[in-house]
Amino acid sequence: MSRKLQLNLTELDHTRSTKVTDQYRDTKYLIVGKWGLIDDTFSIYSISGEVVTTVRQQSLGMTPKFDLYYLDQFVGGSVIHFTMHYTTIFINGINWLVAGNQDKQTYRIMHGRQRIATIKSYSQSDQVIRIMDVDNTNHEPLVLAITAILNHPSLAHASRLKLGVLNKAPVKPNLESENISTLHNENKR
Repeated sequence: MSRKLQLNLTELDHTRSTKVTDQYRDTKYLIVGKWGLIDDTFSIYSISGEVVTTVRQQSLGMTPKFDLYYLDQFVGGSVIHFTMHYTTIFINGINWLVAGNQDKQTYRIMHGRQRIATIKSYSQSDQVIRIMDVDNTNHEPLVLAITAILNHPSLAHASRLKLGVLNKAPVKPNLESENISTLHNENKR
């Protein structure tokens, strides 16, 4: 079952915490943490208050390394490579590849040929909003952890993002209307 999740990246930068909501504006997770030093972490909490996923920074520099933990079990470490406009992150252990455009802040997470999620950033009233379309709800905490990695200052800090480059936020993400329009377009073919 797929679901869209949304978080306020600007709020995460300024307060070091933000809630994650679904397409119906119901809170599903809470992200808390900070970057900067070795062993700094971001933790993703479920609505019941338990830590579901943790991302721990393992090194400093232009391509810092991170370890991901799911329910206190190590699942993989990151290998980051970025060029002028594009970023790729390989999460060994679970063999996920994150590839995307830093300028447009759009990313795709893949496992082989299987899509895990897409991450898109939008501007809304001088704020950066990230919307994640996750194909399986079991993957949501790890996708949120990757979203936290993408917010690391060496990759793309929200204060440096050019809001004019980002698309405007959708008024209300609605899966039903998207599915109906997709079916309508397929029937026209």
